[in-house]
Amino acid sequence: MSFFHPLFLWLGLTLPAIVALYILRPRRREMIVPSTLFWQTAPSSIEASRPWERLKPRLLLWLQLLAAAFLTLGAAAPVWYWGSPSKSVIVLLDASASMNATDLGQTRFSRALREVEALADSLEKGATMTVIAFDRQPRVVVREAADSRQVHRALQGLKPSCYPGELGPALSLARALGRQQDRPRIVLVSDGGLAPVDNAGDLELVTVGKDGAANVALAGLQLRPAGEGQAAQVTVVNHGGRAASGRVYLSAGRQEMQARKWRLEPGESTHLLWPHLPAGVPVAARLAVDNAGMDYLALDNQAWAVPENKHRVRVLLVSRGNIFLERALGVLPGVEVYKCTPQEYTSLLGGAYNYEITVLDGLNSPLPPGAALFVNPPAGEVAGLKVGGKFHPPALAGMEGSAILRYVDLSQVHIASARDLEPGSGWAADVKAAGKTVLAHGQGQGKRLVVWGFDLHDSDLPLRPAFPVLLHNTMAWLAPPDLELPAQVYPGQEVKVAALPLTRGIEVEPVSPEAVFFRGTSLSSVPNGNNLDDGKPGAPVVLAPPFPPAPWIPPAPGLYRIVESCGDGDYPGNQISCLVAVNGYHPRESDLRVRDPRSQQGEEVTSTAPRPRPQSLAGLLSALALAAVLVEWGVASRGH
Repeated sequence: MSFFHPLFLWLGLTLPAIVALYILRPRRREMIVPSTLFWQTAPSSIEASRPWERLKPRLLLWLQLLAAAFLTLGAAAPVWYWGSPSKSVIVLLDASASMNATDLGQTRFSRALREVEALADSLEKGATMTVIAFDRQPRVVVREAADSRQVHRALQGLKPSCYPGELGPALSLARALGRQQDRPRIVLVSDGGLAPVDNAGDLELVTVGKDGAANVALAGLQLRPAGEGQAAQVTVVNHGGRAASGRVYLSAGRQEMQARKWRLEPGESTHLLWPHLPAGVPVAARLAVDNAGMDYLALDNQAWAVPENKHRVRVLLVSRGNIFLERALGVLPGVEVYKCTPQEYTSLLGGAYNYEITVLDGLNSPLPPGAALFVNPPAGEVAGLKVGGKFHPPALAGMEGSAILRYVDLSQVHIASARDLEPGSGWAADVKAAGKTVLAHGQGQGKRLVVWGFDLHDSDLPLRPAFPVLLHNTMAWLAPPDLELPAQVYPGQEVKVAALPLTRGIEVEPVSPEAVFFRGTSLSSVPNGNNLDDGKPGAPVVLAPPFPPAPWIPPAPGLYRIVESCGDGDYPGNQISCLVAVNGYHPRESDLRVRDPRSQQGEEVTSTAPRPRPQSLAGLLSALALAAVLVEWGVASRGH
């Protein structure tokens, strides 16, 4: 037996104080007398009385001492162990997604915390406890704590994550810390929703969770093109041991679709199809069960999907004839090239203009609605860049750090004549000769623009390897490619984001219940938010700078937008965004059966070995103290 609050044992000083009161205060028996004449001898008796008297055993004295002793022991909170106390122990606390399940009337993680606290309270004198919480990665919560109260404080505020659990790294860390101690026990507190590990024979297991807990999950949401729109397929899986039924609600943008009913036997799955959805909008699905007792994990009851946005860039070449540009543009990947004359170009501007990039050969106006490449423009001005007269440039010099010149070798390129370009505000020089600019890029009237100040026919650039590379870099800057991110990921999965040319910063932000923009097209947001708690968007996460960008690890299911800010200024064309759907379903975490991760077959666990359990005696002692006080009161008031 030990005491949880041993400092309160000083209250035991009340016992000698009670005894002292009985010694120092004479007690006289009360009597009823027929006359005051009997008081004539009382004063002399009182004057001869001593300040103390011999202690005589009295029932009231023993009752008062007994009540004081019970109160003192109760305040010190003695703990009795049913079994032997624990030696030094290292606890691996499972904080993975399945620990959010509520099959115990509370989360499995809350029950796991109580198990860890019980182990801390059962430590023998001189023993220590280390707690390692883990999901995809382990972290030490408290190390070699000799006081159970320190463990209790360290566990406060801990919550399970939305990540899948990985026992291997946590077990390796525990064994590394165990080598610094005297053969401690290693105890895993988990529901067993972990991948089996090798060499786990020394691992003790304390399980939490109800055997056969039911759970129905949205295992997937896929989109595919269908005619003028898209189709969605939702997969529903019953991981429970009983039949379940319910509905799946689907929304495409702001449009709510008709719900689909489902009914599944244990272990079954089904696919629900919505064939006619509007194109180009993200889709959200929500699961509802008819019986709440058939679904104890809410983490996998929602799913999101983002339509693929891979398309070919439409480029319009406006020229009187330039075979070099026409052939080089035609071999660029992901590009569709269309040709027209300057006269046809003017008429096209008066109608629907469906080209993302316009290549103007020998022209400097009018500006197209989108990005543009000017090749050999005449003297004049192009959106803040002055085009001067011709000169004969000597050797070319590329500007360091230019995204337009990435992997471009200008050492073998010669130009007979070129225009003298004077970049204004928002422009940057890329290639200079004799101190004059011959190639520049920048922003003008909210558009991305590039100017090649020379005629390809007056140079040997089309004959050099630098030509296709320069043209590819130019097209990539004018219309940045897709970020090539996975359309769907799960919480805890590392997502690597590549930086586009001239990227100044990369951020990830949750999608709020407002309009989002995807490659210039307005898309409605998904209802129900992206946060498990209240649906409110969180703060953006900065991945860069510094560069290279840090990997992004989604914290919770939802819809997120990755935004890359490119170039200078806050022009709309400078922000390239991509939507990513993060879904909470993971087969191992959604299956709520209590399993043994020490077994390679993942066998179910029905019970665990008995372990020392502390029993607090404070309540019992307090009740005994109250009983002693009541008996003492009855004895003292007897006869009155």
